[in-house]
Amino acid sequence: MSSARDLPFLIRLLDDKDPAVRPVIREQFSEFGGDISQDLAALGIKVPASGKKRLVKLLEPGRRDTLRAEWLVPSGGASALEDDWESFEAILRQLSDFLHDGITLRPSLSDSLDLLADEIREEISDPSADELRLWLFDDRRFTGVKEKADVEKNFDLCRVIDHKKGNPTSLGFLYILMGRRVGANVEGCNYPGHFLTRIEADGMSYLVDCFHSGRRFDISTLLDNHPEISDKARHAIDSPGNLGLILLRYITELQYSLAASGRDEDALLFKELIQTLKP
Repeated sequence: MSSARDLPFLIRLLDDKDPAVRPVIREQFSEFGGDISQDLAALGIKVPASGKKRLVKLLEPGRRDTLRAEWLVPSGGASALEDDWESFEAILRQLSDFLHDGITLRPSLSDSLDLLADEIREEISDPSADELRLWLFDDRRFTGVKEKADVEKNFDLCRVIDHKKGNPTSLGFLYILMGRRVGANVEGCNYPGHFLTRIEADGMSYLVDCFHSGRRFDISTLLDNHPEISDKARHAIDSPGNLGLILLRYITELQYSLAASGRDEDALLFKELIQTLKP
């Protein structure tokens, strides 16, 4: 069985052209659980640029095995999560770990959220949901990616926090999670085709589009002025933001992204995860 002390030797073999060596390396790296970032840092190992892409691929099976083995969902599926914030964040942390490259050292999702919450509180001690919206999006600290927003890396919440960019769903989830961290109520809204969030401000209910600089829309005015809005969209606007149901949307969108990227084994795994969230 491979251990951290074998890594220097295995890293040197990444560029070995011998066909007999490659299956051995693949098997050895599969035993690391998909993430060697801590070990690389502890040993002071720098992965050569020529081998990084191959190493990331070699670690993918380990991350699939880890996610499958650690995946826990309450009986009853997504609807059973409802307002179970601990399980909601734990699952998102697992998904972020899965999307990680396995070699770059970075904080966990929970630690990244804590650090961002501390940064916010340095400027606003007790932000309302609307003040949090302005801090995150109106000041353009976090923005929507302009190209290929639906690729899987833009669902990685740790990466979104690091790079300050995301897609409608990941930015919306960031807003929801940060609201929970700082005591501001932010709900998800499963609006068809474009994930939104919902907040209360000054006695009014608003939808917030985190992807477009946190623009907010008065819900009553929106519905009155747009009778053409579909029944499905109206239902999404009126429905409470059940954590399990928005999580199901996040995972479904990610599954589509993985399939579109040709990551067939990963897409198949996410189909399995989706089934566990159905009642």
